Amino acid sequence: MRNCCCCSVKAGAVILGFLNFIVPVLIIVPLAGYWSGTDIDGLDVLKDNQKVLEKVFEDSLKSHSWTQDSAGEIMFNLRAWFSTLVVLGTVYAGVTALFSFLVVLGVCCEARCLLVPFLILSMVDIVLAGAVGVVVVVALSYLNTIPGVVSAVVYVMVAVVSLYSWAVVLAAYKQLGKETSYVYSPVTHSKHAHHHPEYYPSAPQHFVLEEYRDLKTED
Repeated sequence: MRNCCCCSVKAGAVILGFLNFIVPVLIIVPLAGYWSGTDIDGLDVLKDNQKVLEKVFEDSLKSHSWTQDSAGEIMFNLRAWFSTLVVLGTVYAGVTALFSFLVVLGVCCEARCLLVPFLILSMVDIVLAGAVGVVVVVALSYLNTIPGVVSAVVYVMVAVVSLYSWAVVLAAYKQLGKETSYVYSPVTHSKHAHHHPEYYPSAPQHFVLEEYRDLKTED
């Protein structure tokens, strides 16, 4: 891969790194506002709407026959682990934002080792999201055909975009390796407008020392 859409792979990697930095930061705002217990308007969105979210999720569980009997137990566990899940989500979003910033910094400073954490994290995300996505698509298809088809289309689109983004960053990593690689050469090749071939001696050189011998005889 040499180009990303209408720009180079390095420019594409910078754009993707910047976007992947902005989105987690925006997600951190309501999550951090929840576990910090703040009352500032705009930061307590999740806390103010927690009851509404729990009610919607509980009604969704009761509406399906295969989760209707265990809806109470699921909601009990969800309420018990909700704060922990919020903290884990905040940490994950922070790590994603940090690795995305390292991508931008690595491309700008031509330090391709800074791209490695993002490549590893993105591949783990793709594998885990792919496994969970297949389960969700199958489950929705089992309940109803239309939600199953819609979820399958969304799943394929997200998978294609994620794999393409990962491939762009990987191509930038390889290109940085080619540009910054140094190969030692004992012979320096000069490039001039009028280049003449260089000849090197094929045998040891002999120097005439007759003058030195004459001086030694006179002494």
